[in-house]
Amino acid sequence: MTTPHGIESEAMDAYSSAVSGAAERVGPAVVRVEFAGAPVARRRSRGQRPERKADEEGFHTAGSGVIYDSKGRVITNAHVVAAAPRPDVISIVLTDGQRMPAAIEFSDATVDIAVLRVATTAKLPVAELASAPARVGQLVVAVGNPFGLSFTVTAGVVSAVGRSVQLGPNVPEAKDLIQTDTPINPGNSGGPLVDARGRVIGINTAVMPYARGVGFAVPTSTVLDAIARHQDRVRRDGPPRFGVAGMATDIDARIVKRESLKLARGVLVIEVHAGSPAERANLRAMDVLVSIGETAVDSVEALKQALDGLAAGLATEVAFVRGTTLRRTHVLLDPSTSSGRTTSTSQEAGAD
Repeated sequence: MTTPHGIESEAMDAYSSAVSGAAERVGPAVVRVEFAGAPVARRRSRGQRPERKADEEGFHTAGSGVIYDSKGRVITNAHVVAAAPRPDVISIVLTDGQRMPAAIEFSDATVDIAVLRVATTAKLPVAELASAPARVGQLVVAVGNPFGLSFTVTAGVVSAVGRSVQLGPNVPEAKDLIQTDTPINPGNSGGPLVDARGRVIGINTAVMPYARGVGFAVPTSTVLDAIARHQDRVRRDGPPRFGVAGMATDIDARIVKRESLKLARGVLVIEVHAGSPAERANLRAMDVLVSIGETAVDSVEALKQALDGLAAGLATEVAFVRGTTLRRTHVLLDPSTSSGRTTSTSQEAGAD
């Protein structure tokens, strides 16, 4: 015969199993979003303060994120990436401690969603995005890095859906949010809110100032809509003229000295688009572009300007670092489908 105490214990065990199972399923795909350098000064908003204290290596924890596709794209908050002094100093840290540079693919402040692109060729864990909307009363689990404490798990329920909340004096009203009593603290922003099966139902965005147990998340449906709008903009722009997405990066000082490079920075290639001039020139992800013709490139903007100055149909030498070796190739640019267009992603994440 099962005693009342035994029933209660079984219920607690089921609850614990659901929370731990959800955390284990989504956990490997949850990342810490960091940046180097002093954070951008900004007024308190969204009910949270960004982390300000740097670690021993000079990195500040800006928030959390979750990897959602096999190409290394990470969903986070727009206000998380806005705290970085420059887009090219952002990185993500996996649960095993690996730090990887990341570029902003796009950021939409109207819904507080941004997507980062991780610079790696490694296979990364991917979270599952829920297709069903959140239901009031359902169990939810938040995984993130509050106060820089990696892989912290909290649990609660969906308190309400469809909330419209004014979270600060200079912040647009946030609409259609999930309200939850799951503890959300500074550093949780951008991390996933998941259901009992570990599927992402929302992206944690804020807490109500001066209140306990009142947190908010952007529903997955809103996130997917923002991603779809970005993809539509890219498609409208037409095929890339050069065909890479990248970000500024430092070049090893030994390589700079050995090869007598003009600059100590280049453009790290995150992705090479299929069928593009860059792919035909045998450029690969993780190559570092050093120069286009006679022009040294130390930023995405410099790369865009160098490409804009080239004529289609003429072979141009491209110098790049692969591993520790300086190499050269020739690229034949396709005609531009949009006058002067060289960008397919964000101002620091792409140079077509």
